[in-house]
Amino acid sequence: MRLFQNAETIDRLVTQGELLLKTYHAEYDKDPASFHAEFLRGDFAGWRSTVHTLYGDCAEQIIDRVLIKTRLAIPGDEIRSGAAHGL
Repeated sequence: MRLFQNAETIDRLVTQGELLLKTYHAEYDKDPASFHAEFLRGDFAGWRSTVHTLYGDCAEQIIDRVLIKTRLAIPGDEIRSGAAHGL
């Protein structure tokens, strides 16, 4: 399915997702067990849920753009081998 929404709105959603994901990963890298990392993970999950509510099946196109631009994993989907396993 193809997105037929306002390109400016989609671009803003992508920018917001990038910021949330980058901020989460920065905090996670400092302290994976911190309140801040969990709070930011929840922020990203909320953003993702909202995008799915608004755009349904097309939401993954927006989320994929965020993942491509940031080259970061979605919180909870990643296996953080270096941090989690001491590698």
